[in-house]
Amino acid sequence: MAITDGISAPTIARRDIDATYRFDALTSLRGLAALCTLMVHLVTVWIVVFPALEKWEYFYRFSHHSYLFVDFFFILSGFVMCHVYGRAFSVDVSISGYMKFMRARFARIYPLHLVLLAIYVGLASIGIKQTTENPEWSILANAFLVHALGMFDHTTWNIPSWSISVEWWTYVLFPFVAVFAQRYIRAGAAVLALGMSIASFILLATYHGSMSITVGLAFVRCLIGFTAGACLYTIFLTHRGVRLARRINLAILVAIFIVLACLPSPVSDILAFIGFCSLVYVSSNDVDQRDWLHHPILIWLGDISYSIYLWHTLLLHVMAKIMLKLKGEHTWSDGEQLAYFLVALLAFEVLILLLAHLSYKFIELPARNFINARKTYSGSVAVKARSA
Repeated sequence: MAITDGISAPTIARRDIDATYRFDALTSLRGLAALCTLMVHLVTVWIVVFPALEKWEYFYRFSHHSYLFVDFFFILSGFVMCHVYGRAFSVDVSISGYMKFMRARFARIYPLHLVLLAIYVGLASIGIKQTTENPEWSILANAFLVHALGMFDHTTWNIPSWSISVEWWTYVLFPFVAVFAQRYIRAGAAVLALGMSIASFILLATYHGSMSITVGLAFVRCLIGFTAGACLYTIFLTHRGVRLARRINLAILVAIFIVLACLPSPVSDILAFIGFCSLVYVSSNDVDQRDWLHHPILIWLGDISYSIYLWHTLLLHVMAKIMLKLKGEHTWSDGEQLAYFLVALLAFEVLILLLAHLSYKFIELPARNFINARKTYSGSVAVKARSA
């Protein structure tokens, strides 16, 4: 998932854009993507309560393919990391600059990840275990965020954290790659590099049958998306903007939804990835504060998206256990399942948004404030590597 910071700023010309400028449209899209991503786990976990889900063809297919929104996070992460930190690492990588950069990334990722890991381990210690058994040493692997680097053949503990694992190690490499790219690669090569990233995605999706890769080649999956995002940022800086962005980005988003609901893998995966790249580029050019993606509610949704992403699987499992208790031995008709599912889905959306808001306010922000040694922290703040 894209774990990035930004600060709201007035609309400014592209040539004057700096690391403190926040792309509100991309923040909103991150929030929408977080809500879409959780659908793949929703149908997987709740299928035991609502077996009729498999009969709702288009909804089920879209939900099954919603793992692809993680690739949107990777693209977005590459774009925003280059925006926030690219200039700081344009000449060299100093020890102090690198340590400040990693501290800022640690403050953004680790606190909530460790909280969720502790909760899962605590539940397991009292006998509330997951279906897939987790080796004891996998706790240490999760603590050091190496659990998705091929050490296991399945996701461990908090399932969504696999993407945090691979993204963390992408951050470790980012400053050095950024310096190399800005020294030796001309801006015009970004279009070619983007094409190579898309080609790599196509090859991996075709080879694997889909991009539902959470172990093994998961790091490669992340690198492909991150590289595409970095290329898009370079293109954004060197090419004219796209007009009518507010209409184009909505059309692209709708097209992606249709593709995921109607087409099988790997075709849906490939088209969605190309759509995500287009969506990021078009939306980054949208600096019209009246656009629908600049609505305060959507921006808030983007701000709490990391908490949504990390908490949602735990909440889904808790609600599934409660619903199975309430259901008992009763057999629901397809119509009853649909009605109960819609009620449960509404309840889940309300609860996850409330939980994510509280998590963001009382865990994410205070922890980030403490680790970055700030006296106050009233919102999302972009920090350059030299002052992170």
